[in-house]
Amino acid sequence: MILLLRPVMALLALGSAALAHEVPKAPAAPPDFTPPAAGSYALPPIQPTPAGTVLDSRGRRHDLKAFTTGKVTLLSLFYAQCADPEGCPAAFNAMIDLRDRLAARPDLARRVRLVSLSFDPRDTPELLAAFGHHLAGTNLPWSFLAAASSEGLAAMLDGFGQDIAVEEEGDATQPRVISHMLKLFLIDRRGQVREIYTTAFLQPEVMYNDILTLLIEDGLAQR
Repeated sequence: MILLLRPVMALLALGSAALAHEVPKAPAAPPDFTPPAAGSYALPPIQPTPAGTVLDSRGRRHDLKAFTTGKVTLLSLFYAQCADPEGCPAAFNAMIDLRDRLAARPDLARRVRLVSLSFDPRDTPELLAAFGHHLAGTNLPWSFLAAASSEGLAAMLDGFGQDIAVEEEGDATQPRVISHMLKLFLIDRRGQVREIYTTAFLQPEVMYNDILTLLIEDGLAQR
């Protein structure tokens, strides 16, 4: 089932536990689209992932590299109250699809992780824990993180090349609005960004093949 993540995220941010909604999936590829086979192409390094200190959903401090090295990582930048159907909700739906595909392959799932890093200082560890409760729960790790400081957040966003701007502060009844370009980062085991997905390229089958391509490159999977 595809969760209606737009209202889910807003409701979570406003303290609601309501989660029983349905939505259409993010825009799909054309019916005749066939992605290239995994391992038949290369994904050259684009940039290193930035350094930084983050908080997990229990409020514990970690070095960001603990979540961007050692495994192939798909990392999204998000904020809980995002209400743009082509923004954070579309990213979460794509990640749910990938989570389920990878969880069905234990040989792959143990070598891959999902990470969602909030760029909204209002997203508390308690809120991140609510996301983890409703979106994680398979043999594939999915971590929900926040920056440990505003200065650290600014440095990490600069390192990822993610610009944000607060358009509306929001209140107890209206969600906050932060302008941003949707970006998901595919990161290899050495912490190098190898692909960046935006709204037009949230195609889980392509992303799955890209993950498999990186594992094949390291001799950890077969074509």
